[in-house]
Amino acid sequence: MNYLVIKDTSLKHYNTLRLEATAHTILFPLNKEGIKEIFQKNKDKKIVLLGNGSNILFSEKYYGLDYVFVSFKHLNNLSVENNQIIAEAGVTLSELSWYALEQGIKGFEFLEDIPGSVGGAVIMNAGTYKDTIGQLINEVTYYDKITEEIVSDKVTEDDFVRRNSKWAKNDDLIISVKFKMLEENKNEDYTHILKEMQRIKKDRYMKQPRNFPNAGSVFKRPNLEGKDYIVWELFDGVGLRGKKIGDASISEKHPGFIINHGEATYDDVLSLIDLAKEKVKKKFDIDLELEWKII
Repeated sequence: MNYLVIKDTSLKHYNTLRLEATAHTILFPLNKEGIKEIFQKNKDKKIVLLGNGSNILFSEKYYGLDYVFVSFKHLNNLSVENNQIIAEAGVTLSELSWYALEQGIKGFEFLEDIPGSVGGAVIMNAGTYKDTIGQLINEVTYYDKITEEIVSDKVTEDDFVRRNSKWAKNDDLIISVKFKMLEENKNEDYTHILKEMQRIKKDRYMKQPRNFPNAGSVFKRPNLEGKDYIVWELFDGVGLRGKKIGDASISEKHPGFIINHGEATYDDVLSLIDLAKEKVKKKFDIDLELEWKII
């Protein structure tokens, strides 16, 4: 058996917004052959990929026989081979950064506190405004849904753009990644890397609403005619900081986030999203684009 199956399971702990939903079927591939089998046996189903559950919004209470959810929880191996860190798709970004720390390798510190797993992070080129995971990658192994084959590609500069990648455009499935171990990043002092990780983590906790369930930044940063606009500044400009609908609200601490006060529903969250789009469009003539994926 190359994958595990569970039935009629709550998805509450498979999404970081902690919205309640139930899936008829969740599959857990144990290796790359399991991924291939899952896709070849479920061509008539809507396949939903579950990473760490960030950047997704569940829109249904129950996902029935038409859906198959796939979790990469058991694809979580990490190793060092041929001067490269190799990480499977289910490895969390936090696990990856701590592993790099243990190897005395710097450059991965900014990933420690970003929610998500390697597979999803590659698809959306996750990172901060300054650094992205794409700049660390040497090779990507993925399942090509068109050819139905497992492929390994060396990475080029053209494969990644801000918050996007060629694998997202082709709707491919990431299996594993080989990360660069640059000579200048090796054998770094352990305590120096650790201090940098702790500094980044503290800075994010001070700025972001980590005491409430959330799914990360709601909207992509708009760019018009070469000028970047900061989402939370736009929200402050239309008085959305702290706006609450049902049990969901736009964060007082950081308006770029929508938080769940405990019993938020999809309708609560979507109403806030629609309201934000409407107000920002009316005042600034800017069309906000969701960073989340609605399932």
